[in-house]
Amino acid sequence: MFFVKNNDENNSFLDDFTNFFNSSFSKELKTDIVENDDQYELIMDVPGVDKENINLKFDDQTLTIDVKRVSNKKDEKKNYICKERNNYEYSRSFYLEFGDEDKISAKLVDGVLMVCVGKTTKVNNKKIITID
Repeated sequence: MFFVKNNDENNSFLDDFTNFFNSSFSKELKTDIVENDDQYELIMDVPGVDKENINLKFDDQTLTIDVKRVSNKKDEKKNYICKERNNYEYSRSFYLEFGDEDKISAKLVDGVLMVCVGKTTKVNNKKIITID
């Protein structure tokens, strides 16, 4: 079913429907995280995104994943009655307490990003401070 908005009228039903539809099916970086004995595995759906548009950064035990989706260039010659495939940018950060910056790998297969972060054997040095 398609809805066509008449530019001459204020169609609040269509606006409400579009807002509901977009919020109900919004693109988020939904992620599964698995912790194994020797590594963390992050599995994220990124359909329609090329690996050149994914940036990974690991800093201060935090893995940040930036994703940018660029849809096909708008063709001015076409008469679109509905255009929902838009550009978007998302970012997620994950604190991985025992993540080892030297043991990180990533692959993208069929719109699924898998990032493996090895664990460090270092013990987190925490100090309890007593107040005199």
